[in-house]
Amino acid sequence: MILRVAEFYSGIGGMHFALKQAKVEAQVVRAFDINNVANDVYSHNFGDVPVVQRSIDSLPMTLFEALKADLWTMSPPCQPYTRQGLQRGSDDMRAKSFLFIIDLLGKLQNKPMYLLMENVAGFEKSDTRGILLRQLVKVGYRFEEYLLNPLQLGYPNSRTRYYLLAKRDASPRECLEEFLPQFHYQVPGAGLIPPAADSQGLVDFEKTAWNHDKVRPVKEFMEALSGEDAVAYQLSQKVLDKHGYVHDVVTPEDRRTCCFTKGYTHYAEGTGSVLQTKGVVGQDPMTTENTRYFTPREVANLMGFPATFTFPENTSRKQRYRLLGNSLSVSVVAVLIDYLLNRM
Repeated sequence: MILRVAEFYSGIGGMHFALKQAKVEAQVVRAFDINNVANDVYSHNFGDVPVVQRSIDSLPMTLFEALKADLWTMSPPCQPYTRQGLQRGSDDMRAKSFLFIIDLLGKLQNKPMYLLMENVAGFEKSDTRGILLRQLVKVGYRFEEYLLNPLQLGYPNSRTRYYLLAKRDASPRECLEEFLPQFHYQVPGAGLIPPAADSQGLVDFEKTAWNHDKVRPVKEFMEALSGEDAVAYQLSQKVLDKHGYVHDVVTPEDRRTCCFTKGYTHYAEGTGSVLQTKGVVGQDPMTTENTRYFTPREVANLMGFPATFTFPENTSRKQRYRLLGNSLSVSVVAVLIDYLLNRM
């Protein structure tokens, strides 16, 4: 049986690639995103999927009924929930479309059997989480919540994210309760590396203990750059002089990079690691010759995108970094899809 999938907030197709990586026989019947640049990339990679470029909450009920999708995948806007933001949750206008989807689940006749949702770590503390979970209980979904990091799959990139899996096989009931944090840090049967914990047993994905033998070295994800290609990604002397001390610097032998955000290369601190190709970090000076940014292809590699993923030629480098920063860890989602469909 071919699984019918609706991909909400489809971006550059991370969920679609995860379906393929999980070897699911699926048909994505519709993708939804308001970002025209992301939609161009999506269509470049999946030209046979109809893409809707309108705000989800402006679409008619008949469209959602006609999808008859078995699985909805969702990666709604993260700005209302980021730790660096105002954390306004459901009061943030950017949460409006996701609240519409939550409400929609109570009205549709053709409800999906499965749901998979991804967002930033921080969503689990929001009021939107409570609204979502109460609605799931009311309409008969059983759910599990996860906090996972690609490091657990051996990818040398720290990108902790909240994931929700839901399956419509429970009895609907009224629900007014508050939900205590009950998050899973392992996916049953997936063989993930156990996360590091502090002295009280609390999970901390930022512990240095993540320098684990099972995590692959950065060099396995690098492109072979030379000549003008290498020069194009070098940090300028001006950037090194002004911001060199705040960069997270890694070498090809390291087994961890920081989360790459949409501000990578534009801002120095907290947007992703830079690569020192020669010498010892902290001992040998960073120079324009030995220090460069990760290329968009390398960032895609670290996020689990396959070699078949490409950008259209007219997508600028800045756009590529922004789109990747707004995307997701393909390999983590693939593991979750496999579990959701086969073992949950």
